[in-house]
Amino acid sequence: MAGNFRRNGVNPFQTDVTSTLTQLSVEQDFLTGGDDNIFGETKESCLAAIDKVLERIENPLAAVTEERAAYLQQEKEFYTVLASKIRE
Repeated sequence: MAGNFRRNGVNPFQTDVTSTLTQLSVEQDFLTGGDDNIFGETKESCLAAIDKVLERIENPLAAVTEERAAYLQQEKEFYTVLASKIRE
């Protein structure tokens, strides 16, 4: 899905900060031995992945700097809008 944004010339994430999606993808890849597709193939699995991203944003694993908090707010807004568009 992120590849679609790049092909269209839009990258909603800062390149100098690891996105929550990237973190979750790497974690899943490690746990499954190679499956980093957290979105799955269905609308329901995509919404479940977005919920997982939003949950991690709300409950980060480490202390959050002020700069990181601002970035996480942008991520939260993006995923909230994305989920609403998928539900339409």
